[in-house]
Amino acid sequence: MLAIITGTIRPPLQMNQLVLRDEEERLRQYEESLCSIIDSKAFSGIVFCENSSYGTEKLSHLVDVAGHKAIRLELLSFQGNIEKSCIHGKGYGEGEIMDYVFSHSEIASREPYFVKITGRLKVDNIEDIAAHLNQEKTYFNIPNRTRRDLYDTRIYGMPVEQFKRMFLNVYEQVMDEQGIFLERVYTQVIQENRIKVTNFPRYPRIVGVSGSGGSVYSYTEWKCRVKDLFSRMNLYKVK
Repeated sequence: MLAIITGTIRPPLQMNQLVLRDEEERLRQYEESLCSIIDSKAFSGIVFCENSSYGTEKLSHLVDVAGHKAIRLELLSFQGNIEKSCIHGKGYGEGEIMDYVFSHSEIASREPYFVKITGRLKVDNIEDIAAHLNQEKTYFNIPNRTRRDLYDTRIYGMPVEQFKRMFLNVYEQVMDEQGIFLERVYTQVIQENRIKVTNFPRYPRIVGVSGSGGSVYSYTEWKCRVKDLFSRMNLYKVK
């Protein structure tokens, strides 16, 4: 199974939606995130792709680290469209990354299924989640129990063929300033195409800091045990 980790190490100065801009700190957090997912051994293949043309030399040592655990790690870097990302918002940039991965990644070209995780965030129970995934299903959760109008895009999973057919180019519809976020665009695709969505079999334990809003993600384990039950009951869905 494949994990796709998205990132922007050196965000453009024109992007006004970001709280964390320091590229060395962003790089450190991406490295921590990659080390975490490598150590979990949840995936046989990992693609990290960043869209600021920063390069991947400072992360290249992780290829050997992953290799020693029988994990294939591919590092990609390219320059996204800065002008359009600044106009449309950060979701546009993430959509560009996914487009680039499926156009240029050797590993992704051979994998039928993937889980996407936003870079710099860690999912503490990713091994447990991955072990219980059905690779014929589409997995999304809502961001929290109060948001029933859209699906969370920090982590989701689906067959590669479905993503290419229904989700690949819709990031061009993103317009953050008008409230048309990537989450809303993906939710609309799901609803219009009547895609059957399943919640993750375990509730994701996400930790980290949002680079845009600065929100700190954390969790309380006993509460997540309850959320595990609700997630298995498929209750975290858009209504």
